[in-house]
Amino acid sequence: MMLPSVLGHHGEPADPTLLEWIGDRLRDLISFGPVTVALALGIVILAIPAALLAWYFLQRRRV
Repeated sequence: MMLPSVLGHHGEPADPTLLEWIGDRLRDLISFGPVTVALALGIVILAIPAALLAWYFLQRRRV
């Protein structure tokens, strides 16, 4: 029973046509350049640990 289900899949982790379509829709919705997107993601990546550290120190100060 497992063999027919395996044959229906392809080697890529996702359907390339679907990923291209999703990428096109995202580019239509968010018309920022790649540098702006990378900068925004970098800020988010740095802000999460900074917020966690600030929360930790505020909680530590209360105890």
